[in-house]
This record gives sequence, C-alpha cells and structure tokens, in this order.
Amino acid sequence: MFGDQPPSGTQRLGILLLNRFSTMALSSVLEPLRMSNAMTGKNLYDWSILSTDGKPVQASNGMENLVNASMDTHQHFPMIVVCASYDPQLVATRNVLLWLRRQARHGAIIGAVDTGSYVLAKAGLLDSYRATIHWEHIDSFSEEFPDVETVQDIFVTDRNRFTSAGATASLDMSLHLIRAQHGPELAMQVAEQFIHYGIRDSHAPQRPGTAERLALHSPKLGKALGFMAENMEEPVPTSLIANHAGLSTRALERLFKKRLKTTPARYHRQIRLERARTLVHLTTLPLVEIAIRCGFNSAAHFSQSYSSFFGNPPSTDRGNTRIRNQL
Repeated sequence: MFGDQPPSGTQRLGILLLNRFSTMALSSVLEPLRMSNAMTGKNLYDWSILSTDGKPVQASNGMENLVNASMDTHQHFPMIVVCASYDPQLVATRNVLLWLRRQARHGAIIGAVDTGSYVLAKAGLLDSYRATIHWEHIDSFSEEFPDVETVQDIFVTDRNRFTSAGATASLDMSLHLIRAQHGPELAMQVAEQFIHYGIRDSHAPQRPGTAERLALHSPKLGKALGFMAENMEEPVPTSLIANHAGLSTRALERLFKKRLKTTPARYHRQIRLERARTLVHLTTLPLVEIAIRCGFNSAAHFSQSYSSFFGNPPSTDRGNTRIRNQL
C-alpha cells in the first residue's frame, strides 16, 4: 500500500513521462525524494525515468527530458508514477494501457500526477477507487469515468493507488510519502529545504469555486450558486433556488443583479453551457448525451444555445479541438 516501507529499504519507482507532461509536476514528485536521500545519506528512493520508446519526451513547456529507458525494458516496478498534462486522451494509447495493466497484475502500487489520472482510469485501474485530477478536468473526468469516486482534493491515496492534481500538489503528496515511510521529522526537514512550510493535508481543496468565493461576502448568494452547481442536468426554477437560499424570488433576483449583473436563470444557463463546453473539449461523449447531461431537452436546442453563447456550434468546437490536438 502507498506509504508502506519497502522490504528492501529502498523505494524503487518507475516514472513514466507522456508527451507534453508537466515539468513542474515531475519536479514536485522527484525533488523531495532526492532531498531525502541527500539529507539522510541513504538511498531511500531510487527511480528510473521512462518513456514509451526510450526516446526523450517533450514537456508542455517545449523542453525535452532525457529518460533512462523504455517502459518495456523493465518487467516490474514496485511503484509506478504516470506523469501527463495536456490532451491525456491522446497519450492513453493501447501500449501504455496494456503496460500499466501488466504492472498492476504484478502488484505494483500505481499512481499519477496532473492528468495522468485520466490514463489510469482509461486502463480501468481506478474503478472503485477514490481519485483526483487537475481541477480543469474534474467535471469531464467524473462524467467519463462514473466508476471512479472523483474528489477535488489536492491528492488522494487509496489502497494501492494514488493520484495528485499536479503542480505543487505533487510536492505535498511526495512529502506525505516521506512522512509515512520515514517519519514527520524528515518530511518537515525536506519541506523546509524547499521553503514549503505547513505540509498540506490531502483533503485541501484545489481552488475555491465561485460559490465559495462569493459566499465570503454573501452567504445566501453562495448557497444559491452551490445549489445551481449541484443541479446541472435540468433548468431549475428561480423560486426553488430562492427557497434553498432562504430568500424571496425578488430578493434573489436583486442579489444576482447586484453581484453578478445577470439573472439567476441566465447564470444557471451559462454554467450549464460552460460545463457542456468542457465536455465537448475534453471527452468523446456523444453531443446528444452532453446535451442531456447539461439540461437541454434536444440536440437542436443545445446546438442553438451553444452557438449563441460561444459563437460556434458544439460540433465545430469539437472538430477544432481535434485539429489543435493534432498540431
């Protein structure tokens, strides 16, 4: 399980870099482990950087990262970390998924950072597990993989799986691993080396949502926005939203006009369309299914509303996304 000390005394990791991975997420995983070795004078952690073919991998910032070997060179790693970022659906190839499944059958503890969670889920390795992913992908991820218990925590450890939302969240996850395997004192000393005080708990949120931010100034508006976000599959009458927030309909409308310069109905329609656009861009769900999931009673109504709001119909937006991904 994640956090158990390895019998050999050294935790071996295979870190699989996929095209356009995040260098910040990779560094956040590796640097605490390197520092643990340096501070103790022991080989507590040992890792191999892998690619699908043994060739250097280009990161999202354009830098090429040298690797130690092809993923197929090693038959088994005790722990695997999948590092991805942009367009995870393009790097979740058949050979990657098969390799991960083989590693899982050999008993590997398998994890991911940033959008690497998508690759694990595509391989079926997160079914019935709690998992997280970068906040931009939360909605589309939970829609595409309903058997995964998706949460918005900065990182998640669940039995022999672990996932991180990426960037500095991966630093907290690595520090959590060090703390679990070698104690809180070493973890804090490593954190201090990176001027990172106060190691965050896994349940820390990735970012405050609109409802949370506005709730600081208007708790009733925050309640209304939270209720809307929880009810995306159909339009909700303004009177019902007002009742949930403990306001009259007219008072709620005045509050929306003052704070958001719109009406409750228009705002709810806007967030349903924004969610639909995320699903169009980041999933392969049929457009009809996206329409239903976002509260539009027909494909024609959905297409018309989408075009009016974004300037393109959803079919064009999806086609443009595929063209960009191929460049």
